[in-house]
Amino acid sequence: MMRCTLVIAMAAIILADAVSAQPQSPSCGRFEVLEDTMVETRLFRKGTYVIHSIGVPCEEVLGADGLFARFLGLGDDAPLPEPWKSLTEAVGAPKFATSAGYGFRAQRISD
Repeated sequence: MMRCTLVIAMAAIILADAVSAQPQSPSCGRFEVLEDTMVETRLFRKGTYVIHSIGVPCEEVLGADGLFARFLGLGDDAPLPEPWKSLTEAVGAPKFATSAGYGFRAQRISD
């Protein structure tokens, strides 16, 4: 009985960690990319993107002075500012992070 309780408790902890690392709903909002732009090795095609943050205040990600706009303005060969990383191994929408539980993703939703 003790072992079963321990397994259930461990599963709950693992699930809680997985859920907390996911983007929180609702989204921060939308961002319009006006022209095809490379950020490191990722192509952001012209269009509308929905932004989800993980631990980062939405105000820091969105807007003309926000992180996403600054990343788009870096130029093709420029690295992201430290400590930001592009999570190229991540599946789905492009993600940027400084550490586990602190970052954002940008998912293209229309042309």
